Amino acid sequence: MYHAPRFARTATATAASLLCAFASLSAQAEAQQANTEERIEKVIVTAQKREQAALDVPASVTSVNTEQLTRDGKVRLEDYVAQVPGMSLSSFRQGFTQVALRGITTGVNQSASTTAFYIDEAPIGSVNAYAAGSAVTPDIDPADLQRVEVLKGPQGTLYGAGAMGGLVRYVTSAPDYRKLRGSITLGGNSVTDGGNGKTARASLNVPFGDQNMALRVSAFSRTDAGYIDRTSGREDVNEAKVKGGRIAFNWMINPDWKLSAFALTQKVESQGNGLVDVDPVTLAPLYGELKQRRFTEELSSAELDVVNLTLNGRLGNFDLVSSTTVQDVDASQGLDGSFGYGVALGAAFRIPDLGIGYAQGTSTHRVSQELRLRSKALDDKLDYEAGVYYTKEDNTNRIPGFSTFSTTTGAAYLLPSIVKASIDTSYKEYSVFANATYALTPQVDLMAGIRHGKDDQVYAQDYSGLLVGPAPVLINAGSTERKTTYLASARYKPSENDALYARVATGFRPGGPNAVPPTGLTNAPFTFAPDTLTSYELGYKSMMDGGRVSLEAALFATKWKDIQIQTSAAGFNFIVNGGAATSRGAELALSYFPLAGLSLRGALGYTDATLSEDAPAAGGLDGDRLPFVPKLTASIGANYRWSVGSGWAAYAGGTVNHTGERRSDFSERAVRDVPAYTTLNLSGGIENANWRLAVYAKNLNNSDGITFLKSQSLTPAGSPFGAGVIAPRTIGADLSYRF
Repeated sequence: MYHAPRFARTATATAASLLCAFASLSAQAEAQQANTEERIEKVIVTAQKREQAALDVPASVTSVNTEQLTRDGKVRLEDYVAQVPGMSLSSFRQGFTQVALRGITTGVNQSASTTAFYIDEAPIGSVNAYAAGSAVTPDIDPADLQRVEVLKGPQGTLYGAGAMGGLVRYVTSAPDYRKLRGSITLGGNSVTDGGNGKTARASLNVPFGDQNMALRVSAFSRTDAGYIDRTSGREDVNEAKVKGGRIAFNWMINPDWKLSAFALTQKVESQGNGLVDVDPVTLAPLYGELKQRRFTEELSSAELDVVNLTLNGRLGNFDLVSSTTVQDVDASQGLDGSFGYGVALGAAFRIPDLGIGYAQGTSTHRVSQELRLRSKALDDKLDYEAGVYYTKEDNTNRIPGFSTFSTTTGAAYLLPSIVKASIDTSYKEYSVFANATYALTPQVDLMAGIRHGKDDQVYAQDYSGLLVGPAPVLINAGSTERKTTYLASARYKPSENDALYARVATGFRPGGPNAVPPTGLTNAPFTFAPDTLTSYELGYKSMMDGGRVSLEAALFATKWKDIQIQTSAAGFNFIVNGGAATSRGAELALSYFPLAGLSLRGALGYTDATLSEDAPAAGGLDGDRLPFVPKLTASIGANYRWSVGSGWAAYAGGTVNHTGERRSDFSERAVRDVPAYTTLNLSGGIENANWRLAVYAKNLNNSDGITFLKSQSLTPAGSPFGAGVIAPRTIGADLSYRF
């Protein structure tokens, strides 16, 4: 971002990575040792709501090995996003991350998420446009996960509203009926030009009953070191404290019925964000590398609490799944508005040093219920499923007011109330869905799916204060919508280890009542419509050389229309529909086990996502690239494991991850080119049946990659810009004991 020497180092690493970059079908790339030879397992994934070999899923699926993530000290999406072809993110502070798949995003101002999140059978987050669902996304610590599955392309028939770009599914470690076991991990790390981090984790698995019940308890506490300093002298203000835990219970009631339940909590707290103040034109730091100027606190927190109860059973010829989920998401972030509202209102009040601080808080309480039945017919040639789904969420969005003070002395200015804002919403959805797969021949099968849903929304708005006018703006509104999505695919398996598929699928985000600014300030509509997406995909998957090589390749083309755009007038945000976009690209994944103990993997993704017609409300013109979507992402990695005797084994590995150049916004909103960046990551360790010592180095080349860029003023090109940057070089070690 800042200086040519770093860019030179980054460019060198980029060239090296591109020479070797193929992509990893990560989940299908787990190594197993048998007769001293390494082969790739046919890993089972559940992204399509049933257990399938990843080779048999007619869609692009990447499954990330969380055991390897933990060994490498990669605890956040930011650490491994480049390993997933087609995935990108934008983030400016812990707990607030926007995830996009295959380029389906309108940038940092996006309201509702285009990517769905699940933890096992539990839907996570908000579908509603007013609960910061695109930014407050789950970033689960990987230590208690089996894997992270990323299913790309619209998943409307399986997962309903919001799964337009695809799905991220966290698959947790299940309780074990067989034996008592547990683990304890302690670790620490140090960040160049930053602070120190630390980690503590513990888990315990307890079987009981007649080996038909098991309880798994896990907890962790983590401090992610800060590296952003204030001009006032405060250091490492973006340090984040992350803690959480999970209790999971499984009961095999009888051979036909199984009960699974879990409760999970995770909370992230920070005293500052990860923004560096930079020049709007050159992106050079205004106050020095990794520095920001602030006049008030910017505290933030994001907390997720989830409880799920899943019942699997057999009713005659039908397999039944019932999933009940209750979740609460509470997020708040403090903001220094001195560069924006402070400058504008300071001129109005003739107070040249007017500082403004404010906070925004959102909450979501969501209850979801899904019931589905699956069976086979026609001599098992037909596999079909049908189900019903219900979800209801109640959301709040609050700005309780502005605090006014002198940026020179810190003393309070006694001014009238500038603004108070509250939005209370309720979203209720009912859906029915059906999917069927028919085997025309042993080599050819066809799949079709359909989902029809109805949603009801209730909206209450209360705006008051000087920015609003002499009278509060009170709105009570509602809306009802119906939407249908479909899926069709065909798969051809010329052999047991090869598959070709073609797929067309649709997805959508619901519309709803609008956050209308004060009357007369704008012609904002009172409702906005759903936006819809259609995706076409061709893919090939193969296991070759006796299981030593795994390959996956996909080509896709996506059409997105009636795009929901968050725009603004007179300092107020609201949503309109406008414009259309296309996203085309290719993904490649490769894993190779050339000899015992050695695994090689790579990931390569190309995404060309652009507007296909003007989107005036977003400041976008036909041909503009969609914000923060890299055309190229690449990752290459290697791991080697060998015996050192007396029951001990050693391992070493590394990855090179590359994120290509991006555009910060649409062309009429002060667009900037965001430089590409590359990170080098190394890890190694030694372990036996009970002990493990793991050491790692993340971003060893000390790249200063940008993951967020936006003006901190009220004008798109106003100074300063805030640039979110990745953590500098981080060196750490973890010591684990397992029993």
